Amino acid sequence: MKHLGHCLMFFFITHFICGQVDTTEVNELQEVLLVGNVKREAVSKTLFNVSQITRQEILQMGASNLADVLNQGLNININPNPSTGRSTISMFGLDGGYVKILIDNIPMVSDNGYGADIDIMQINLDNIERIEIVEGAMGVLYGDNAVAGVINIITKKSAASDWNISAYVQEETVGSEYNFKDQGRHKQQVRVSHNVSDELFASVGFARNDFKGFFNDYKGKDYFGVRGSTIVNDLQRGYEWNPKEQHTLDASLSYRRERFRLYYKFEYYHEDLDIYNHSINSRIVDGNYVVTANDENFKVNRFSHQLQSWGSFENDVDYRIALSYQNQERDYKNYIYNIGTRQIQDVTWDHTNQSSDLIFSKGSLSNLFPQSPSFNLTTGYEIVYQEGYDATAGGDYSSRIAEEKLSNYDVFALADLDFIDQVSFHPGLRLNNNSNYGSHLIWSVTTNYNPSETLNFKAVLGSAYKTPTFTNLYYYFVDSNHDLRGNPDLEPENGFSGLVSVRKQWDIENQTRLSTSLKGYYFDIQDKIDLAVVGDDNRLQYMNINEYRVAGLSTDNHLQRGYLRLGLGMSLNGISQSLGTLEEDSGFLFSFNANANASYLIPSIDTRVSARLKYNGQIERYIQDQITQAYVKGEQDAFTWLDVSAQKYFLDRSLELTLGVKNLFDVVQVNNTALIGQSHDAADTSLLMGHGRSYFIKLAFNLDF
Repeated sequence: MKHLGHCLMFFFITHFICGQVDTTEVNELQEVLLVGNVKREAVSKTLFNVSQITRQEILQMGASNLADVLNQGLNININPNPSTGRSTISMFGLDGGYVKILIDNIPMVSDNGYGADIDIMQINLDNIERIEIVEGAMGVLYGDNAVAGVINIITKKSAASDWNISAYVQEETVGSEYNFKDQGRHKQQVRVSHNVSDELFASVGFARNDFKGFFNDYKGKDYFGVRGSTIVNDLQRGYEWNPKEQHTLDASLSYRRERFRLYYKFEYYHEDLDIYNHSINSRIVDGNYVVTANDENFKVNRFSHQLQSWGSFENDVDYRIALSYQNQERDYKNYIYNIGTRQIQDVTWDHTNQSSDLIFSKGSLSNLFPQSPSFNLTTGYEIVYQEGYDATAGGDYSSRIAEEKLSNYDVFALADLDFIDQVSFHPGLRLNNNSNYGSHLIWSVTTNYNPSETLNFKAVLGSAYKTPTFTNLYYYFVDSNHDLRGNPDLEPENGFSGLVSVRKQWDIENQTRLSTSLKGYYFDIQDKIDLAVVGDDNRLQYMNINEYRVAGLSTDNHLQRGYLRLGLGMSLNGISQSLGTLEEDSGFLFSFNANANASYLIPSIDTRVSARLKYNGQIERYIQDQITQAYVKGEQDAFTWLDVSAQKYFLDRSLELTLGVKNLFDVVQVNNTALIGQSHDAADTSLLMGHGRSYFIKLAFNLDF
C-alpha cells in the first residue's frame, strides 16, 4: 500500500506541475503508432503500445552506446557484466531472453543466439533514425521469445539534401579517469550520404568506440605488487571494467518509386576485448624476478547483409519482404603476459571458439480486403535458420564443442474486425514450427475502444511462448572452480501475457499538449528456465524449475509547452516465483521505479539543455543456495541515475557542440545478495552497475550541399 500511495501522489503531482508552465509557441506532437517502417493500416494504427526515442533525443544524451539510451526507460533495466563487457536488458522484470531486439525489423545475431538476450553494447548508434519500444505480447508478428515486447532500431534511409557529410569526435571520462593515451572513452565517426537521383540514395559510414577500461581501485595491466624486495600477489592488477575497442563499417542503398521500395544494407562489426587477470605469477630466474599473468583476449567479427522490399500493388494490397544473412565469429586467445618486459611471452591457446550463421526471411501481405469497411487481414511467413558452435569449455578449452542447427518455419495471420463503432478487435495466430520442439500455436488478441480522438482504451493479450536459447541448451563451463552446464533436454516455456492501458490526450490553450497513460500488466510464465543446483556435486545447470509471475502498474505523463518538454513516470512491479523446494509460491515481491526528464530550447542562443533521472528501487528475489540447495531471499539495493547535458548549434546548425555529465550521483556499485550460489548468511556482494560520474564533450560537423 505504501508504494501504491507513492504512485497516486506522483500521478497528481504530475498534473499539478504541468498546469503551472507558461505558454509559448509549440510544435505539433505526433503519436507513434507504427512498428518499424511497415504500413499497418490493414490491421490497426493503434495495435500496440509503442513509445519512441527520436534521433534528436539520442543526440542530446551524448550516448556512447545503446545502454546509455535505454537506461532511462521506465520498465527497462540494464544488466551490465564488466568482466565480459556485455550488457543486456530486462523489461517488466523479465530478462533479455524475453525481449526481441530488431534492426530494421530483422533480428540481430549474437553469441547467444539471435534476436533475444542481445549484448546491447554491440549496437552502433551513429545511423539511428529512431528507436521504437513496443510492449506486450508480440509473438504472432515476431515469433517465440517476443514475450515482454520488441525493441526495433530504425536506421536512416534518406537525406534532405543532395550530399550530406557528417562527422564527430567525442571525448569522455570514465569516472574521474581520463587521458588521450590509456584512460577514458574516445569516439569518432564519419558518414557520407548522397541522393544519386530522385529514386536512388546511398550512404557509407565508419565509427570507432575506444573504451580504455575502468581502473577504479585496480592498477592496470603492467602493475605488480612489491613489498620491500619481494614481489607480492595483492590482486590489484588489471581493471574493474575491462577495456574494449569497437569498429563499425556500414553501407546502404535505397531505391524507391511510387509503389515500390528496395533497400540493401551491409555492416561489418569488430570488437576487441582484453581481460587482464588480477592475479600474478612470480618466480626467480638467474637471480631475477620474472613476473607474469595469464590473460585473455576475445575478438568478435560480425558480417551482416539485409535486403528488403516493400510497397503496394495496384489493388492497394501492401507487401513487405525481407532477407538477411549474418555471420559472427568470436576468436579466443589465452596467453602469458610478461609484466616486466611488457610483452606476450607465450600463447597457450588461440582459436575460433564461437561461430554463428543466421539466415532470416520474412514476408507479409496486408490490407488484403481494401474495400471492406469492417474486415481486413494480414498474412505472412517467417523462416529462421541458425547453424553454429560454441567451444566455451572452461579450464583448458579442451575438445568439447557444441555444434548444432536450429530452425523455425512459421506462418501467421492477423485480422482487423471493426463491426462496432469505436471498437476494434485484432485476433492473430502464428504456427511456430521449431526443429527441436515441433509445432506450436502462438495467439494474441488486441482490443481497442476509442470513445473520442483523444481517449483510447487498449487490451493486448497473448501467448508467453519462449524456446530455450543456444546457451540454455548447449553451454558448458567446467573447471576446478566452476561447473555450469546447458541442458539439451529443456522444454519450451509457455504461459500468458496481458497488458491493458488507457491513454488520454489534452490540447490545452496556447497550443499546449498533455498526454497521460496508465498501464497494467500481468505475465504468467510456466516452466521458466533458470540455473539450479543439481546433484550431489552441486553443479549449476539450466532447468525448467518454476512458475514465474509478474504483475505491475505504471504511468507515463508528457507535456510540451512552447520550448519546454517534461516527462514523468513511475511503475510498481511485482514478481512471484513458485520454486521446487517451496511448499507454495513466494508471493509478490514489489519494486518501485520512477523516471523524469526535462528539456528546454533557448532560441536566442540556439541551445537545448536537458536532464534525465531514473530511480531504480530495491529488488528482492528468491535464489537457490549452492550449499543447502534451499531457496532464500536476496536483495539488490536501490540507486538513482541522473544525466544532464547541453547542446549548442553554430554556423546555421552545421556545427554542434554537446557537453554533459553522466551518472551525476556517482553510482559505481550496489549491494546485491540476489545472485545464485550465495548462502543466506553471506555478506553483501557488490554488483558493479556503472563506472562513476563521467563528463563528455562532443563536437559534430554536418554539411549539406
